[in-house]
Amino acid sequence: MAQYSLPLIFINLGGEMLYVLDQRLKAQKIQTDKARKVLNDIAGIMLNQRFLDELFKPQEIYNRKALCTLFHDLAHASIMRLNEASMSKLYDLMTMAFKQQVVFATEPRDIILVTLNHLDNIRYLVTAGNIHKQLDSAYFLVIKTYGQMSFGELQRVRYNILNFLQDTRVRVSIFLRQNIQNNDGTFRIPPACTIPYGNEVPGSIRVFGSDGCILDLLSFNPDANYTVANEKGSTELRGTRHTTLGNNMYSSSAPRVDTPWDQPGLDSVSRWDAKGGGDMGCAYRDELNLLLTQLMGPAHAHHTDNYPVGDVFRLNLFESYDEDISRQNVIAKEKCIANSVEDNRHNRALHKINSEMAVEDAGKSQSSSSLTVLDLLDLVQ
Repeated sequence: MAQYSLPLIFINLGGEMLYVLDQRLKAQKIQTDKARKVLNDIAGIMLNQRFLDELFKPQEIYNRKALCTLFHDLAHASIMRLNEASMSKLYDLMTMAFKQQVVFATEPRDIILVTLNHLDNIRYLVTAGNIHKQLDSAYFLVIKTYGQMSFGELQRVRYNILNFLQDTRVRVSIFLRQNIQNNDGTFRIPPACTIPYGNEVPGSIRVFGSDGCILDLLSFNPDANYTVANEKGSTELRGTRHTTLGNNMYSSSAPRVDTPWDQPGLDSVSRWDAKGGGDMGCAYRDELNLLLTQLMGPAHAHHTDNYPVGDVFRLNLFESYDEDISRQNVIAKEKCIANSVEDNRHNRALHKINSEMAVEDAGKSQSSSSLTVLDLLDLVQ
């Protein structure tokens, strides 16, 4: 089932990215026409039919570095530009929001409802009619791929997604304020929740005999207030999902939590493992990336030549981090330069020792202008 996890990861992370961008575009009072163009362009490429057809083919999950690069290019597919710090924090927030939804799912089938909630909410963010048709196509692909899976198969897909996100621990202020996240970035599962439709509230123990008949019925206090859902969440195109997981938590209709975007409310506790930055492996992944590049246009996503100068704008998602990150970058560069100078001195010392120990041929004399390997290394550094 690991080969069917990538579409869910991509669609849900893409939905979270659009949620954050929509909130920040409104907060920074970007012109309405530019804001709409950004959301329409990103959603249009993300839900392109050719791209989705390739995405839904059975394949392994991208490594984290490759997936981050994919969303980086996707976020810059319009007239909006993000600096490195904003893009890093945006990706962290996307992954933690999706991780919270998968962790808090009460049954395997919820991962389908979470994905459909993202598609439903994207429909309210975009205005182009052709993108609404793309959303319908994405819905049918999700139902075709996951609608016929058993609970066991869906649970294996959920486990694969959790394994992919298990080392991602980022503190998010909105989760900390809701008291559903610990200071180390892990989530705190609430003791009380809504039991899925068709299940019983915890508190009963049945003792069965060898013939399958109930011999005794015991009860215990679950120490939590559980409620049973009145009906099952719908997977219809315009159905009621009966779960808030996957909804836009930044919209005005969502439970309001004051999120200090200008304060350090989003702190990285642990980054993705450096080992995750290896080769993507299979050829179809390269074809998928090539297809995405073609959909974005012949020019690279960072080039602004395709747009009028007055249309391109830069969006700062997390202003408070720029100064600190810039300072850290300067310190890192100074440290790197210092290390490089120290290495050069070390190389020159080694070269001097080597020249003193070298035995020259009688018929040959070493020219003072010749360059050794160590000299070349010094020049390169």
